[in-house]
Amino acid sequence: MVVLGAGGHGLEVKASLIQMGIPQSEIYFFDDNLEKKNNHPDGESLILGEKKLKEVLQKDSRFVLGVGNPLFRKALFEKSIALGGTHIGVKGEFIINQSYSKHIFDLFPYVFLGPETRVGKGVLINTRAHVHHDCEVGDFSEIGPGAMLLGGSKIGTLCRIGAGAVILPGVTIGDRVVVGAGAVVTKDQGDARTLVGIPARIKSIDSFKDKSST
Repeated sequence: MVVLGAGGHGLEVKASLIQMGIPQSEIYFFDDNLEKKNNHPDGESLILGEKKLKEVLQKDSRFVLGVGNPLFRKALFEKSIALGGTHIGVKGEFIINQSYSKHIFDLFPYVFLGPETRVGKGVLINTRAHVHHDCEVGDFSEIGPGAMLLGGSKIGTLCRIGAGAVILPGVTIGDRVVVGAGAVVTKDQGDARTLVGIPARIKSIDSFKDKSST
């Protein structure tokens, strides 16, 4: 199994995989940054370069997303699928999951995922985040540690919801939106903007373009 991303988030993903019962000897890291080869704690299991990644996926097609940034998650997902990979979701301990999503996504420890929630492919719901009833989270979006999506709120694709942020009930957020840590979003928001503060206000527009497909 390959963890796509060899940084800190990748190491946390590895810990969850081991708790899921996957032997450490079966876990490899992929990163195209050569500088990480000499200082990575799991240097012997570090895969560098697309050619080596393809070789490993041919032996064991499973991969997990080991980065948080939605653009990188999407790009690494598409790269690995094209190489014949099979996406596996992370499931941490002590999760309450009442969702019936048909997609594969990551749930870190102590997450609450309420009934009738709809979660897109490649989504990351990080530690202690709450996604309450009837919420929607679009493909590859990242819900930060301790963030709360209250009942019926909707998050678009490729969004980043910062640690401790709160999305109030029924609020809809467009695609490629960044919500700063601790912000409270009280009203609907369009695409491609950064929101900060309580109540959240627009800090900038079009600050988070999807460059992964260009």
